[in-house]
Amino acid sequence: MMTISDLPEELESEILSRVSAKTLWELKTTCKRWYALFRDPRFVEKNKKLGKAVRESMLRSNDMVYSMAGDLHSSYTPIKLTGKLRDLKGSKDLYSSDIFHCDGLMLCSNEGSSKLVVWNPCTGQRTKIKARTCGSNDIYALGYSTSSSSSSSCGHSYKILRCFEFLNDQEVWVPQCEIYELCSGSWRVLDSFSHDYFEYCNGMSLKGDTYFVARDKETGFFLMKFDFTAERFVRLPLPFQSIHSEDTATLSVVKDEKLSLLHIDDRSGVMTIWVTNKIDDDEEEAKDFSWNCYLVVLLQMGFDKFHLWSVESFLLDEENRVAVCCRYKYMGDGGRTSIYIVGKDMCEQVYEDTIKPSKANYPVVLTYLPSLVLVQTKRHT
Repeated sequence: MMTISDLPEELESEILSRVSAKTLWELKTTCKRWYALFRDPRFVEKNKKLGKAVRESMLRSNDMVYSMAGDLHSSYTPIKLTGKLRDLKGSKDLYSSDIFHCDGLMLCSNEGSSKLVVWNPCTGQRTKIKARTCGSNDIYALGYSTSSSSSSSCGHSYKILRCFEFLNDQEVWVPQCEIYELCSGSWRVLDSFSHDYFEYCNGMSLKGDTYFVARDKETGFFLMKFDFTAERFVRLPLPFQSIHSEDTATLSVVKDEKLSLLHIDDRSGVMTIWVTNKIDDDEEEAKDFSWNCYLVVLLQMGFDKFHLWSVESFLLDEENRVAVCCRYKYMGDGGRTSIYIVGKDMCEQVYEDTIKPSKANYPVVLTYLPSLVLVQTKRHT
């Protein structure tokens, strides 16, 4: 009887590339050939495109990271936390005050700590990284530059962006950006940048680059992109103009192809969601970049009691024209993380924390496709 191992290697590889990444990782010890194949950058990239992976969900709340079960796009299915996510050996819970997703990898950081973790939830691989200094207002992002000569998975060179401020000898706060390259295990200062603004929301990774909603006093809100290949910041337009600091503006990614923006006008109580056109890997910054209005919700008509003006993160369901909104809900005993399904004529709560937080901790909900991307293990010394 013929088995898969009897097939030509090219055909065997073609068949396996269509299997989900999680299943393949469970099969990695089947034979040495498969173990090597699952670590081959070309196969990893092919599996990302062809593999029958199912999106998984995470919630970061109260410094903990949880896996989630339930249909995030259904108001009839309560969302449940299936357990705290743990470290590689399963002996300790994974603590994180912030989490950033890129290409199936997670960057976890803790406020006031110089320790970072890059982690692949699918394979369990992780590497610890130490920042050069500690800070309380650090902003981190994970991305990659693409190089045909790169030895990293899928031809990508993974990097960490760190933005922060430090007090110089004249006791003046000075902005600074640093880059950490996982392949070399070293930090370096990014000299050429202008930081006359501040990031308004957590960044989102798309095609290896990171996008922030930023704001300055003169022009108000705008979109800021960090190009990890060119290692530079680029300003891009937003579909609305506002200098009102109480407005809410939050980014999300749709099917790893487009950006989505949720804006809540604090004065009118109108929530609007826009979606960009498809962003290609080789697309120039301003070329053909456009926004389309996708959903408008008048929060003041029937939604007052939910006070959705404090949405921290969201996911967009294009097919059902609803948004999954995650927020920090202020209450008498401190506050809770809550998740709502919001549409043109609906607003349903599907989850709320039962744990009283020790401090305000702004939650993040995200979905990701499990990937075989390898976590580089060279450490900073």
